[in-house]
Amino acid sequence: MKDTAKEMAKRLIIDSIWKSANLEGLGTTYPKTYAILANAPTNTRAEEVIFIINMKEAWQFLLDNLDCPNNLEILLEYNKIVGNLLFYDNFLPNKPVINNTFDDIINKLNQIDNPEEKALQFFCFVAKSKIFINGNRRVAQLIANKILIENNIGIFQVPIDNLETFRDLLINLYKTNNNNDVISFMKKYCIKRLRN
Repeated sequence: MKDTAKEMAKRLIIDSIWKSANLEGLGTTYPKTYAILANAPTNTRAEEVIFIINMKEAWQFLLDNLDCPNNLEILLEYNKIVGNLLFYDNFLPNKPVINNTFDDIINKLNQIDNPEEKALQFFCFVAKSKIFINGNRRVAQLIANKILIENNIGIFQVPIDNLETFRDLLINLYKTNNNNDVISFMKKYCIKRLRN
């Protein structure tokens, strides 16, 4: 039986969440991520637990809603799940910073024929546009994964060994608004494909 991108995503969900946590600078380990998701006792900071649980919920939402359009509404739904952080024992809601051009840009992105290119362009748009006060990179990873999975290509993950290079490329994207270097990097290192 052939593997599908959705099956791959389910099989590698712990690995994906662990890599996302490290991209966010949480520095959690794979065994801690596994333990948190298995409800096993572990000595972990509250922010790590919240991040990991929220990402698990977001992944489940993503996999359950692959048929939804890639639009602002799905980005808002992802951010409702992953955009909150714990401050002084209270959850602070994340209010999006949205202007009228976002729908136009998203419509243009959806017209990209190549699904890999579309996924990576969506990632760059969400990461650099700062739609949300918090959670932009997480939402960017989720929408990139959704597009790759719904097209049965694979999944998006930033390899742990390449985190520093990726962060530097993101900083360059934020400063220059030029996404060529980060897209080339992501094509080479960040798409775990079903087939090479």
